[in-house]
Amino acid sequence: MSEEERRVRRSTRAMSVSSSASRSLARAPASEDVEEDESRARGETLTEDRRAAASWRRQSDAVHRVVHFATTMPNTITHKIMLERGWREVAPEDSNWDLFYADVGWIHENIHYKTGARLADHQRVNHFPNHAELTRKDLMAKNLNRAKRQAAKEGGAEAAKRYDILPQTFVMPQEALMMKRAFRDRGGLWIMKPIGRAQGRGIFVVSKLSQITAWLAEREKNGAENICCDNYVAQRYIANPYCVGGRKFDIRLYVLVLSFRPLRAYLYREGFARFTSVRYTRDKASLNDHMVHLTNHSVQKRDARYDAEKCDLRWNVRSLRQYIASKHGTATSDALIVNITELILRSLRSVVPVMINDRHCFELYGYDVMLDEDLRPWLIEVNASPSMSVDSAGDRALKTALFQDVLNVVDMERRFHRQGVREIKKRVGGFDLIHDGDVVEDNLSSLGALNDDRDRSLEDAKVECV
Repeated sequence: MSEEERRVRRSTRAMSVSSSASRSLARAPASEDVEEDESRARGETLTEDRRAAASWRRQSDAVHRVVHFATTMPNTITHKIMLERGWREVAPEDSNWDLFYADVGWIHENIHYKTGARLADHQRVNHFPNHAELTRKDLMAKNLNRAKRQAAKEGGAEAAKRYDILPQTFVMPQEALMMKRAFRDRGGLWIMKPIGRAQGRGIFVVSKLSQITAWLAEREKNGAENICCDNYVAQRYIANPYCVGGRKFDIRLYVLVLSFRPLRAYLYREGFARFTSVRYTRDKASLNDHMVHLTNHSVQKRDARYDAEKCDLRWNVRSLRQYIASKHGTATSDALIVNITELILRSLRSVVPVMINDRHCFELYGYDVMLDEDLRPWLIEVNASPSMSVDSAGDRALKTALFQDVLNVVDMERRFHRQGVREIKKRVGGFDLIHDGDVVEDNLSSLGALNDDRDRSLEDAKVECV
């Protein structure tokens, strides 16, 4: 190739790059022009420094409209939605990503603070490094107990009582003696839950102290005390649950946390109640019947007695709120929603002192709450990876809207940024801001609102990618 040919080729390549950059900048907000117009209106002249800064912001905005993502969960609804937004997928082993939507295992291996991994300024991941402080049953109980003691020290018994949101809980076998003492004092039913499993696996209910003694002996015989994932919590069973049509239920709610220090959290308005397919009974003969005692949909649908066509096992929170209002009055229904929201906030505050706050992280939590017959809410557990699988048209609609709104709040496209600074929106789609810094927001009763004025401004928004 002659020198002349090389020169022509370089010139053509440079023109192509320049043209591409021009197209990119044309799609970005004309921040320089806007600022110059504003300056003229004030009788000012835009200095070179300010002109350069505006140009940089314009280019920065353009760059950030290109969202590259990686995921360890291909062929899922979350994966599909990110592609539908026009985002570009890169391989998990590639470092050129803006958002990595990962399972907790990948986070522990790659982002955990002990690895020394550092993310670039523009990168985000969907879990906090030590999310287990809230999502593991034993650690959650420990943190709530610590928060209760601190509240008692600062505000007395009445303040401490506000943290009684979790049924009495003991870590087994470490706290077996204390659990036995509590059993002798009050008796009742206790539910045993493995701390490292999900979907109702390994759960059983006990009514006699001898059952606990036998379980401990079997553990020691098999050497299971050395297997961390087989540790259990013993939790006082809510034996007097609020029932609808004789059936027990719990409530799945979605909470999105953007940071812990300061605490910034959103609550999704459209949770749902999960019912058992069998009427609830306190008969001790039914203690081993998971269809009576466990509300997990994964448990219910595995049973031979389950009939999907005959059993409507889900209500949206709006329907549940309407049912309670019709039976107990609107004031009672509204107060219940506020109490549930405050329960969520107390659980989040309990982990603020220990949570590793990384500005690159956010997290969508699945909260499970149960009501007793006095309509008092109880926190059952918090899930770090709430299921996004779908098994009905209604489920698909809910979770599609939910994840779209998660991405809108996280705002990887930088639609809520002005001059590089993020704007905090109090309502985005189905999410309501319930806590921002030291401020508890005034919309704590929005969950399942009957007159939902959902912000639909971003639902059909198309993000232009360069």
